[in-house]
Amino acid sequence: MKRYIFILLAAGFLASGCNSNVLVDSFQTLPEEGWLYQDIVTDSFEVTEPGFYHQVSANLRLKSDYPYANIHLAVSITYPDSTASDYKVPIELAEKSGNWLGSGLGDVITFQVPILHRKVLNQKGKYTVTMAQDMRLESLPNIVSTGLRVEQQEEIY
Repeated sequence: MKRYIFILLAAGFLASGCNSNVLVDSFQTLPEEGWLYQDIVTDSFEVTEPGFYHQVSANLRLKSDYPYANIHLAVSITYPDSTASDYKVPIELAEKSGNWLGSGLGDVITFQVPILHRKVLNQKGKYTVTMAQDMRLESLPNIVSTGLRVEQQEEIY
């Protein structure tokens, strides 16, 4: 029994250490009626070591009866000095055959899609990211939640 508990504790400790480079990993629940065009999801994170590349990913959870094979996002990053960069991000969610590219059980599919790879965040301080759906529909149905994941990657040389 002691051996079993030790193995569980060791596995938990190792698993928690694997995400030490993750600055934020969040999901925010969206209304049942859908993701409204004017709804903006906001998240923030702190960069303490600006000499590294970062990967910014969109987190999405949608129902399997989501009617489209893609989604377009409007993403804005506000830097610690209050300057901002805006991005239009198209994301493929399904293959041409209709198979989802995400993973999940039941009727909810989860996606974690890199949208900015090797992004240089060269200012120390708090960054704020906003995301909105850019499908030009008043309400985008069957999106359960959305969020952000930012990981610190290798050092810039």
